[in-house]
Amino acid sequence: MRRTIVIVALAALMVSPAFALDEALVQQAEDALHQATQYLTENAAIHGGYAGSYLADLSDQWGEGHITGTMNWVQPPGSPSTGFAFLTAYEATGDAYYLQAAKQVADSLVWGQLAVGGWDYNIDFAPQGEQRWFFRHNVGADDEALTSGRNTGTMDDNVTQHCTRLVMAVDMALDQQDEAIHEAAMAALEFLLEAQYDTGGWPQRYPLSGRGYSDFVTLNDNTLRDCADVMAIAWRNYGDQRYHDAVVACGDFLVNAQLPEPQATWAQQYDEDLQPGWARRFEPAAACGGESVGAMRLLIDIAVFTGDERFLAPLPAAIDWFQRSQLENGRWARFYELKTNRPLYFYAGTYRLTYDPSDPPTHYSFESGYYNPRIAEQYQHIADIGLAAYIAEREGGAPPTAAEAIARAEGMEDTVREVLAARDDNGVWLKRGGYGGDDVMHLDMQTVQSRIRTLSDYVRLAHGGQ
Repeated sequence: MRRTIVIVALAALMVSPAFALDEALVQQAEDALHQATQYLTENAAIHGGYAGSYLADLSDQWGEGHITGTMNWVQPPGSPSTGFAFLTAYEATGDAYYLQAAKQVADSLVWGQLAVGGWDYNIDFAPQGEQRWFFRHNVGADDEALTSGRNTGTMDDNVTQHCTRLVMAVDMALDQQDEAIHEAAMAALEFLLEAQYDTGGWPQRYPLSGRGYSDFVTLNDNTLRDCADVMAIAWRNYGDQRYHDAVVACGDFLVNAQLPEPQATWAQQYDEDLQPGWARRFEPAAACGGESVGAMRLLIDIAVFTGDERFLAPLPAAIDWFQRSQLENGRWARFYELKTNRPLYFYAGTYRLTYDPSDPPTHYSFESGYYNPRIAEQYQHIADIGLAAYIAEREGGAPPTAAEAIARAEGMEDTVREVLAARDDNGVWLKRGGYGGDDVMHLDMQTVQSRIRTLSDYVRLAHGGQ
């Protein structure tokens, strides 16, 4: 009998690992999340939204360049990114305090949504801001000064797309019960649907100007990928078939826009005839080693979304092009001349087009390790197991058990202690350098968001991963 008891006890030890989770550290992480969120919402936020970075004393702020104290910046890592950090804390803790913080960000975006349904880079809450931009909340106003301002939404740099994602996420968290937020989400999605060309691509800005490269279908800065991602999320959230069809149309564009052999890759932007077009003076009509990687990844995502293998068909030729087009230094050029496939550069100062890579402008990347061989490995894996099996694999298996989650939390404890120790007296995280000088301490929102996510992930796992 005694031997049986010993065996049972040993078996229990083998299947039930002994956890030594630091409960005090979990509480410290939860307290730190609350303190950081409280400081941000009560001190840094302007009308519920955020800049990209601030001086440590909050006396000045920046987005992609200086912005005034009455402005929010919506390009990542501005307002929407901060709202998502709060949502991560809400999902980890279940505390409605963080949902309210995210809702404040969404409310600021609703206020600053343009009449057309998209967003510009900044939102200005000053009276002059309401005259400089035509905001959706001023539609129908009698004062012409409130309805004659800028009304062009931008898809550049993930602006309208990320705003739309955050507003949708808050809308879903609130069970679509906040009328203003829900209507803003619907208006933003209608904007993106209207902006999409019949070819399936999206321009950089909308409404179209009728001149310049902003009307071109834009792959630069992952514009298409961000637009398609929003449509896929919208389809899952709201079930409107138009959102699904928009993703399919985007995939069709990429299939049709692939350049002919032997340059079976993509350009950075396309005109209405699906021909590569010039954008800025240092962005020629060319085969592009940078944005083409994003196009390939997007095709895989669309194949997974639709279950349709035809979106994988462009990949083998594109992979072959990358493998043939690598430079002697192991990198790839940003631009390759159409037909000849010779790398293209510009001379600093004059911006004269050249094949000479010795003196390019320094503000722009003309060579980099754009291509990642993992794309070829990913494609081959799909080819080996089949798209349906790959989709099932991507969807993943069962979530981690509570024991597995707690074990992962234990593995994060040293990192969490470092994050907690790095806080300033206000409970947030500062970074040296940036706007204002290399030796100046900044409240950098990208850093803050990263730390909030780390603490949130730890707390979620410590509570069993639920």
